[in-house]
Amino acid sequence: MEVVSDFCRCDDLTYDILGMIFTNLPLKEKLTVIPCVCKSSAEAITGPYCWQEIDIGDWSSCCDPEKLDRMLEMLITRSSGSLKKLCVFEIQTERTFTFITENANFLKILHLIRCNLNDHIVEQICPRLGMISFLDVSYCTKIGAYALEIIGKNCKMLEGLKRSMHPIDTMGKPLQNDEAYAIASTMPNLKHLGMTYNLMDTAGVLQIFSNCLKLEILDVRGCWGVKLDKVMVKKSFPNLKIFGPAPEISLVYKKIWPGK
Repeated sequence: MEVVSDFCRCDDLTYDILGMIFTNLPLKEKLTVIPCVCKSSAEAITGPYCWQEIDIGDWSSCCDPEKLDRMLEMLITRSSGSLKKLCVFEIQTERTFTFITENANFLKILHLIRCNLNDHIVEQICPRLGMISFLDVSYCTKIGAYALEIIGKNCKMLEGLKRSMHPIDTMGKPLQNDEAYAIASTMPNLKHLGMTYNLMDTAGVLQIFSNCLKLEILDVRGCWGVKLDKVMVKKSFPNLKIFGPAPEISLVYKKIWPGK
């Protein structure tokens, strides 16, 4: 009697389907286990199909900088120019930032968390990031309003920005709205904005409200200088969801939007 199996062999699947399957595996398994499964798996894992989305955030957060650079170059090279998403922590060298953007023709989602970004590097890489729709530059302490302005002017398709800071990095510093104003003046298409533990106050948030009319989600948790009357905000922006400090009536809010 012939036994009918519901399972497919790797040889029966195309490389793009195998790539979609392998994308969900941890990095270590993709690099060490999958190549040993069979010939089809080995060929798929070394091709671009598995590397259109590269998430090495957990691994890179405790990695030697030189080892991280080599790993990124290897994985991005495997993507063969088809990279769409990249998540990485603690890049230190300008050379690696440049290498990423040289292969960013289709890159849409980019997480550069706790990286050694500065204004000069942002100036160099942003002209190549025109396809980016979501950018995360959280905990990058060497950039500020000027870098965000450059990002906004170059990344016209940007709909999501995450610019969270660690409480230690902002503790004891005076409130300032330069980053909020840079976002408001250059990123009108934003839908999602995360600014936890930023130093902005209510005036900065209201400027974002005024210019970023497509905004759907705003995260200002830990921004203790922000005081909003969420009832009034809800009336003016019914589709906007805010995560932040407890509601409080803001005199600044009433001054900018009298009668609201």
